Amino acid sequence: MNPLLEENLAEEHRRNITRELNSIRLQEEALKGRVIRPSLFTHIMQRLGQWLIVHGEKLVKRYEVPTNRTSTSSKQRYAH
Repeated sequence: MNPLLEENLAEEHRRNITRELNSIRLQEEALKGRVIRPSLFTHIMQRLGQWLIVHGEKLVKRYEVPTNRTSTSSKQRYAH
């Protein structure tokens, strides 16, 4: 086989590999920059969690009553 032809084939093969690597890098960069939009389930669960936090704090304030109302007690105990 002609050495010049072999060299041209090897160079073409290198260019194809370089193109593939560049394509893979571009795809990875595109995936990194993609905006992730939450699904309906994620949105609903986030709202539910926020609601539970807000109302849970109100319930704790309402039902947390100290068992000893004396000021001499160093520890505060709560009825459950």
